[in-house]
Amino acid sequence: MNSTIHPALLAGAQPVRTKPGFTGLMWSPVGAALGHDGREVLRELLVPAALEIFDGTSEKVWQQWLSDDSVDSMQGLVVVLDPEGAPAAWVASNRWELDGRTCFYANSAGVHPRHQGAGLSSTIWRALLAPEIRRAAPRRLYAVTRTGNPLVHGAWSSAAGGPSHAYPSPGRRPTQQVRRIAAAAAHKLGQLDRFDSNTLIVRDAYDFTEAGLWTQRPSSDQTETERWFATTLGPRDAFIVVVTFDPVTIILGEAIRTLRLRLGLGTGGTSRSSRGR
Repeated sequence: MNSTIHPALLAGAQPVRTKPGFTGLMWSPVGAALGHDGREVLRELLVPAALEIFDGTSEKVWQQWLSDDSVDSMQGLVVVLDPEGAPAAWVASNRWELDGRTCFYANSAGVHPRHQGAGLSSTIWRALLAPEIRRAAPRRLYAVTRTGNPLVHGAWSSAAGGPSHAYPSPGRRPTQQVRRIAAAAAHKLGQLDRFDSNTLIVRDAYDFTEAGLWTQRPSSDQTETERWFATTLGPRDAFIVVVTFDPVTIILGEAIRTLRLRLGLGTGGTSRSSRGR
């Protein structure tokens, strides 16, 4: 364990495997696992890092996100610290009841600019998502997020098995169930009055900023998706993205991945980290 990590962070945390030299810490459920002193340390560490990643936001936004009420509502939180003990990445999730189903809400994620492109985000999302997929089995798990970032849309679409498992997607209309789940999420976020059930767009989703989360929206290597975001969303708008995970397929894939890692064969794929919230 990294000797530069504050002891208050280690109390109640579970280790998460990540890159060599980096330390992954997970709290779940967060309200019970992360104590007062640990919260104070996280605020000191994460707020400056978040302002670098989301350069259109303010300190007030992140202090509120890390307030006790917000932290207590989280089901899972994973933070990755670099060899110097500075934040490299984080992901956070909630467990929400939406349209009569228990859904995984991807609350927030960020990767520090120094570490983007290293696959940190996908690795630590797996730590939070995999238990929820197993918990939902044999039923499908619906994962939901609010985002104005085309990279986030592409990452969740790929994680679920491709565009056929993600709504909205270019040229695809959401099903009635997806619309109801997305509407319920918009209601939870206090933004139902700005939500369009046909497009799954929330207008002015980020009205707590002057011009969105970033001074420039992150770009995607998927040209069609990037163009779709650029022509459909304003700087402060977001999609409610709903993706479906089939437990049998995912659990089998994880078993194969684990076996390949143990045999030293790698996973056969790479991932690109993103700035997403």
